[in-house]
Amino acid sequence: MTNTPNKNFLSGTLTQDLIDSGRPINSLPPGSGLFNTPKTTTAFTYNAPAGARVIENQGAYITLGALSHGTQADGHGAKGLPAEAIDFVVGRQSSRHGGKGPAAGDAVDNHFALDAGRIYISRLTDIDAAFGLASRPGINDSRGSIARSAIGMKADAIRIVGREGVKIVTGKMQGLRGAGDRGESNSLGGDIQYPAPPIELIAGNNYDNVQGVSLGNKTRDSLTELHQIIGEIWSALYSLALVQAGMNTALGVNIHPWIASAAPIAGQQNISRVLNSLYQTRVTATYWQFNYLTPRGSDYIVSSNVRTN
Repeated sequence: MTNTPNKNFLSGTLTQDLIDSGRPINSLPPGSGLFNTPKTTTAFTYNAPAGARVIENQGAYITLGALSHGTQADGHGAKGLPAEAIDFVVGRQSSRHGGKGPAAGDAVDNHFALDAGRIYISRLTDIDAAFGLASRPGINDSRGSIARSAIGMKADAIRIVGREGVKIVTGKMQGLRGAGDRGESNSLGGDIQYPAPPIELIAGNNYDNVQGVSLGNKTRDSLTELHQIIGEIWSALYSLALVQAGMNTALGVNIHPWIASAAPIAGQQNISRVLNSLYQTRVTATYWQFNYLTPRGSDYIVSSNVRTN
C-alpha cells in the first residue's frame, strides 16, 4: 500500500476540492503550493536550544549550535561538553498522527524516528544510539560509537551516486604530515583503536545475522584448492576402477564357471557406470573451474568493481 499526500499536509483545502466544487479558478490558489509557490502549513513550534541558531523556510530547517538527538536534556551538550552540531531537517515529526504531522500549536523536539529526512553533523555524539542502530560489541563501545564526532543521514530512501566511483574508507589518512609519530588521531586527540576499522552493512538493523563478506581472491583460491582435492579423489577412483577392471579380467579365466561368467558383466558395468561417469565428472569440473574461478569465465566470483579488505 502506497502512502500518498492528503489534506493534512495543508491546513486549508486542496486545489482538487476547489475544482470539484465547481468554483472558478483563474489564478493559483493562495497557500496551495502549486508550482512551488508558498503553501499553507500547520503552525507549530520547534524547541530549539537557547544557544542555537535556526534558519527555517516552508518546513525546511538548518539549525546550528549544541543540538542533541532529542530534548534539550539529552546529549553531551546538556553536560556542558563541546557538542556543537549542524542539523539539516525537512518534515519535522511528519509521521506523527498517522502521517499528519504535528498538530497546530504543538511544541516539538528533534526526533530521529519521526522527522522525515535529516543530515546530522556533530562534534560529539553517540551516533548509533541517536539513530537506534545495531552495533557490534568491541568497536569503541558495546553500544557503538560513543562520544565521537559523527555524521548521520536518515530518510525513507538514501542514494549516494558517484559518476566516476564511490569509496567507503575507514582508518587513518595516508601520507599525512605534521601529525606526529602516531599519525592521524580521532576528533578527541586519542589513538584510533583499530588499524582497519570495520565497514558494516546491516540489513534490517539486526546484528544477530551479520557475517563477514567473502574476499574474492581468497574465495577463489580456496575453491581452486578444493577443485584440486576433488581432482585427486577423482584420479584415485579412476585408478581403482582400472585396477579392478584388470582384476576382473584375470578372474575371468578362473576354472570356476560362475566366476568366469560374472567377470564380463562386472567389467562392462565398471566401464559404463564407473569409468564413464568419472570421465564426465572430470569434464564438468573443468568447465566449473573455468566458469567460476578464472577472470574470463561468465560467472567469475571475484568482483572487478566492489572491493573490501
